[in-house]
Amino acid sequence: MNQHNSGQLHVRAEQLDQLVDSVPIQMWVAVDCETYGRVNQCHADFMGRPKADLEFKPLRSVLGASTAAICEELNREVTRTGRVVVGREHVPDASGNVRLLEITRTPVFDNEGKVRHIACHAVDVTEQSVVETTLAQSEANFRALIETINDIIVIGDHHGHLLYTNPATTAILGYGPDELLGMGILDLHADFVRDEALAILTEMMAGKRSTCPLPLQSKSGVVVPVETRIWHGRWNDTDCIFGLSKDLSKEQAALQKFDRLFRMNPALMAVSKVPDRTFIDINEAFERTMGYSIADVIGKSSQDLGMFVDAEQQERAADMLARQGFFREVDMKVRAKDGRILDGLFSGDMIECQGETFFLTVMIDITERKQAEAARDETIRELRAALAEITTLQGIVPICSSCKMIRDDGGYWEQVENYVARHTGAQFSHGVCPDCMKRLYPDFHRDAKP
Repeated sequence: MNQHNSGQLHVRAEQLDQLVDSVPIQMWVAVDCETYGRVNQCHADFMGRPKADLEFKPLRSVLGASTAAICEELNREVTRTGRVVVGREHVPDASGNVRLLEITRTPVFDNEGKVRHIACHAVDVTEQSVVETTLAQSEANFRALIETINDIIVIGDHHGHLLYTNPATTAILGYGPDELLGMGILDLHADFVRDEALAILTEMMAGKRSTCPLPLQSKSGVVVPVETRIWHGRWNDTDCIFGLSKDLSKEQAALQKFDRLFRMNPALMAVSKVPDRTFIDINEAFERTMGYSIADVIGKSSQDLGMFVDAEQQERAADMLARQGFFREVDMKVRAKDGRILDGLFSGDMIECQGETFFLTVMIDITERKQAEAARDETIRELRAALAEITTLQGIVPICSSCKMIRDDGGYWEQVENYVARHTGAQFSHGVCPDCMKRLYPDFHRDAKP
């Protein structure tokens, strides 16, 4: 090789070294499994040492024993298999901070196919790893939340095809996860509401509504009452629609039980809206006792119908209900449709149903009890008056042994009938007893004999 060619090779080597040193990726060569070869400036800067302190030095003289042992083992794997090995290793930098490096070890072969040395390059993925860990944790949290929710959750594209369903969807509707993927959202609805569901889904896709009250249908054909809410978002970088369907089966069962108790209860019951307090339902006892039909009261308030005799008392009870959520056993008078005044013992509660608040009012008709109490009170008053009269005649009364006149408290003598009449209000009629008749009127007495 002449001097000119040697000079060109030297220049090219320098240029190659400059090129390698300018790359912002750590690069080095391992001449064997335990020894550094050439290194670039980026790797030397990471290690915090001049290149000359690293090149052709044993790994254990540069790295800690544990780090060097890992590097040696991976180098041996490359030499043994002749394959590229990629791994992540924790390596301390020049400041002593441990960084996570993704190191790629590539075998370089000689003419005989043997590994001559190993070309290595490393990328610092510490921040990337933190982001990946955070994303992985977020995904795990998301799945833990979504997959443990008992409500149906589906994600669909803007063509209405399912992209994701949670385990509750399978549990409630009976479809396997593989069956659900690719199905249409409309396929989950009951057959008899399919056309209505299409119209609602179209409005949802257009952002015109966010709820759907229509039931779903399981694989076996069972109709599942639900309330569905949707919102728009992105899934796998694609615009999509998220849907959450709350299974209302238990609520429906509870509502049916409540309805039966409501209809058959002997107490008068009414449900009214908040805040205008207009009736939305009354039970049979209310109709029977008050004389109003459902058509008479729906959409009207008790004030509109003039039901309460004391409107201010009723207003106080309504305010108590709104303020504390209930009231108990308030005695109020109500006016039936035919004008009869009834006594009622009222209780009330606020109830929630599908996001709305209602007043539930219960009245026990105590009219007969009140009347019985009034009759009892009148009887007691009469007995007390009679007792007072009897008491007046109690004690020792001075009476003449001859004419039978009675001396009063003032010392005056008066006839018996006058005394009794004055103290008891009793009235007397006069006649003659047989003995007196014989003594006073003997002729009449003889004529009266048979």
